Amino acid sequence: MFKIIFFLMNALDGSRLLNIVNSKWGGAICAIVLGVLLSCALAPFEIWPTAILAYAFMMMLLSVAKSKKKVFFTTLLFYASYANVSLTWLNFVMEGFGELPAVLSNFVIVVFSFLYIALPYAVLNTVAFYLAKGKTAVFLICFMPVAFILGDYFTGWFLTGFPWLYPGYSCVDGPLKNFAPFVGVRGISALIYIMSGAIALTALRRFLFLPIAAMILLLGIFLEGISFVTPLKSVDVTMVQGNIEQQVRNDGSRTNEVVATYWDLTKDKIRNDSLIIWPESALPFALEYGTSLVEDLNNAFKEKSSTLITGILSTPDAGIHAYNSIIALGETSDVLSITPYNKRELVPFGEIVPFADLLRPLGSIFVIPNSSFSYGDKVQDPIKVKGLQLTPAICYEAIFPETIKAIDSDKTNGIIMLSNDSWFGPTKAPVQHLNIARMRSLELQKPMLRDTNSGITAYINQFGKIEKVMATDVASSIDFTFTPVSGQSLYSKIGNYGVLGIIVLLIIFGIVGIVRKPDELQEQLNKLIRP
Repeated sequence: MFKIIFFLMNALDGSRLLNIVNSKWGGAICAIVLGVLLSCALAPFEIWPTAILAYAFMMMLLSVAKSKKKVFFTTLLFYASYANVSLTWLNFVMEGFGELPAVLSNFVIVVFSFLYIALPYAVLNTVAFYLAKGKTAVFLICFMPVAFILGDYFTGWFLTGFPWLYPGYSCVDGPLKNFAPFVGVRGISALIYIMSGAIALTALRRFLFLPIAAMILLLGIFLEGISFVTPLKSVDVTMVQGNIEQQVRNDGSRTNEVVATYWDLTKDKIRNDSLIIWPESALPFALEYGTSLVEDLNNAFKEKSSTLITGILSTPDAGIHAYNSIIALGETSDVLSITPYNKRELVPFGEIVPFADLLRPLGSIFVIPNSSFSYGDKVQDPIKVKGLQLTPAICYEAIFPETIKAIDSDKTNGIIMLSNDSWFGPTKAPVQHLNIARMRSLELQKPMLRDTNSGITAYINQFGKIEKVMATDVASSIDFTFTPVSGQSLYSKIGNYGVLGIIVLLIIFGIVGIVRKPDELQEQLNKLIRP
């Protein structure tokens, strides 16, 4: 036992650790481990402080970097590790529905993690290192956060974008969530980067920067409970979860079976002035080709002054374009006058195949069921029911903050989000997706009705708290009282201008730090920092 203790004491000696970290393979291993640590901030662990710790240690690792090559590869490994661990659920999708062998699906995730997610951050951080001119403080707390913020924007835009992994999504609980209605998830991520830089510099005995992290944390605590919205009269709501297997949903010959499942779960719930919700594509046919059935449903709900919001398909131009849509029934006598909401963000290789003419002939992997949808118009109206206006969103759209914000206004009263997360199976993705949806409620301070095919179906209030939730993988329904709101958050009004302001301030402070003479800076630090 004593031999083991002495061995560990010798191995963990400070100078020895520093030599290991500074070595080629030691630094690489540290970057990979820190990426894994960062993934613990997301579901299923949901430990939000680990995001700050992971970034702080990574910044400390880069504080001793002497070359652009070191910065590039450390950042690349850090983000690739984070993405690879956080997106393991893609294996279930590719193996189960894309029929890829396990080896190939894992290879795809690794390539995606390195080239699509990690590479932009690595390139931008290398540029930040170059611009910092060897000034450690400027690099860690000014230019590196700017690089990561820009990396967030790039991965959320390039090739339609995949903004799933922002560290801000880990903060749906904890004090940093209170910044959401001011600067959104991108702003929260920016604050994580700044806090981490301040903590890293503090660990490097630059104690002047510690109050920056403390002030951000304290401000988040003080912002708790601040509201931009006012509650309105409550509405009785029932959300139905059909738990239909994906193979059944995709089988056109079993359409009646799918509709019957939802009707059986709903018929006893229809009551005066109630709102019933079915999930994404609960009606697995095009509105234009199932008019008689839609009319029957419309009449059944209208007779009892009730309303149904449901997912459906639509093809208004005789099949030239197909849309993943939402309609409201029971509000009008003429179903042909209903204008569906059409999904604006489509899942690559799920609902749409990029470069389809080139890829589909290559094999069945690119011939995916329901992968020929068209994009809905960027500007669409809210769903109007029971005198309310609800911001619509379908599944994948939840991960795009600007897409949801685009329809929100001071006249919208909540968010209606329909999804089919059965694609994810028994993985951590449904919880990650739910937390992303919670962030949308936090940003806009609008309550959300989130109905899914198999889970996680939930009622989320305007502060991102889950008020009601249904068990997963069951065919059932939940009844509750929904409280809509009026008003508009600051983030909804100004969008990303708050984040732009953070970027500008960081660049200004960084330039000041570069042009200021070292001796003047050191003299001021000596006055403020205890040795």
